[in-house]
Amino acid sequence: MPHEIVRTNELGASAASTFLTALLVVILGTAAADPARLPLLLIPISFLLAAYGIGQLLERAAQSWAAALPTHLPMLALTARLGMGISILGFSTTILGLLGLYRFTWLLIAIGLTWSLWSGLKYFPQWRWQQIRPTSGSFLSGLAMGIVWCIVWLWTTIPPTFYDELAYHLPIAQYALRTGSLPALPWSFFTYMPHLSDLFLGWGLALGGDVGARSMHFVIWAVIWIAGWGFIEALTTPERNPWIGCVIAGAFASSSTFLFLGALPFAETSLTFAVLASAALIALPIALVPWLPIGLLWGLAISVKLSGLSWVLAGALAALAMGWPLRSLAKAGLAAVVMALPWWGRAWWLTGNPLYPLGYRWLGGLYWNEDSQARLQGDLPSLAEPFDIMTILRLPFDMVLAPERFGSASDCGPLAVGAICLVLSLPLWTVFLHLDQARRRQCYAVGLFVFLTAAVWVMTSTTTRFLAPALMLGLSLLAALLTKTPKVIFAISIVILTALGTWGTSRFVSMHSLVFSSGKVALGQESGAEYAKRTVDHYEAATFTKEHLPPDAKLLFVGESRPFYFDRTSLAPYPFHEHPLTQWIRESASPEQLRDRIRREGFTHVILNTREFKRLYDSYQVLAFSGPQASLYEQRIKQLPGTMTTVFSKNNVYVFKIPSSP
Repeated sequence: MPHEIVRTNELGASAASTFLTALLVVILGTAAADPARLPLLLIPISFLLAAYGIGQLLERAAQSWAAALPTHLPMLALTARLGMGISILGFSTTILGLLGLYRFTWLLIAIGLTWSLWSGLKYFPQWRWQQIRPTSGSFLSGLAMGIVWCIVWLWTTIPPTFYDELAYHLPIAQYALRTGSLPALPWSFFTYMPHLSDLFLGWGLALGGDVGARSMHFVIWAVIWIAGWGFIEALTTPERNPWIGCVIAGAFASSSTFLFLGALPFAETSLTFAVLASAALIALPIALVPWLPIGLLWGLAISVKLSGLSWVLAGALAALAMGWPLRSLAKAGLAAVVMALPWWGRAWWLTGNPLYPLGYRWLGGLYWNEDSQARLQGDLPSLAEPFDIMTILRLPFDMVLAPERFGSASDCGPLAVGAICLVLSLPLWTVFLHLDQARRRQCYAVGLFVFLTAAVWVMTSTTTRFLAPALMLGLSLLAALLTKTPKVIFAISIVILTALGTWGTSRFVSMHSLVFSSGKVALGQESGAEYAKRTVDHYEAATFTKEHLPPDAKLLFVGESRPFYFDRTSLAPYPFHEHPLTQWIRESASPEQLRDRIRREGFTHVILNTREFKRLYDSYQVLAFSGPQASLYEQRIKQLPGTMTTVFSKNNVYVFKIPSSP
């Protein structure tokens, strides 16, 4: 057997033993904390295998006309296959949703899963325990990774309580499952934007309900670790280093922001995977450029979040800095555009703005106005004034010392901030270090990429998680550099990274428990229903609705924007939009006329959350009036509940039944 093949097998075996050990730790940890959650592991595992199967099929089909994957780099090749598989599953799901066939997503997953299992069984006789038997290094690496995974998994698989999760992430998947189509709701601007990551949640939602959807999200977070490993392979000479998992675990776990990307269904999770995986492939030597997986990953980035476009453009410029042939760049760009067109075309068709609501002042857009734009901008952290060089230079220190200024899940940790600074300084290093041309290009490309994306971040919104792809790229680069240090320095680095990873993980647990009161339920000491009842003020009203209201009930939410748990057709305007009740109040002469107008609009019940009503009124001026008629209008809405029948009342949340017309 050729030496290169032996070496590749060894590399793959070391990584395989690390990940299998990590998975075993997750299984054992789940069994110890809450055995009832063990079946949930089948959801992310099935999706992962399906994505790998689809990616493998596409690789075979494209062998004759697309650049081959770097088989001498097993983790990078795995990253590419998974990236292609997830991208194709996502694109196909989008098309099915546009055709009203979203429920048939299971067929796509079944195809990929079948092929993956078949190919695995086909090669099973060739497997040897000796090939994946863990060494001391790979075992400890797997143990370190597994502990982090298990903690995030336990905190992931609890009932959702995060505001945006209940307001639009999960409702989008819920709507698609209920109707078979993609939602297009004038009162939720998110439904017109690319939201592929939310469609992924439908697989888990169909199999395991709310915690199933969260477990589905977990797998996207888990493959970021594979992409990070692949990035390290692309930057370093492949060598059997069984301790590399420890380096990755410590570096990644040092950032509680990254751990939150696994616990909460942020779109930035899928974006981070797409960006990091494509960056790993771009970092390859020019002769090995696999344009197809890169193009599909770029398309994935654009399809999960509007800001993905800026990351892709920065990636394309980085590819040019690497010396990419324009022909290969054009092919990758075309693949990305093909994946993005359904989202852009849909937004243009429905709103008149392909990038809705981005660029509203120039491109316009239905269901949006200046007030909505102001509310959106006011809700996002931005760079403190004045905008000058000292503010920029102070920014890394502010991110570490005052993370609360940078939005939710903002404590990214000092190591991630330091890694970003390291990447930005890479082009300067080329002046002092004697590097070959390929390494110089890598330094220029990575530095340019992070500089451009960081600049966009500074000029738009300084929410920490919006910078997550660059943070994880920086941490992966740092891990790659550490693997090339002398043994003594490498050993010291592992000790330091273990300490930082422990700090970041404990920080994640304490912050999550502080904000969401989640410690007991995560560890199986409290039932999910009791936890949700304790932490979500409308949960009991939602339970009543599902148990006592007919399936065809239509709900109007007032003072509430989180419809997920109610699981009925509803109108729950996001705070950035003007509530339709605003106009109906102006057009009605009495509370009774207002009630009749609500009934004519097709609603059967009204959900009122008085505590949340006050918060939205004070923070976003929802249902706030001005002018000479303001007091009259506000009095009219206060009198509205008296015209309906109260069928439920608890925790300042009311369910009203609208009487039938005479």
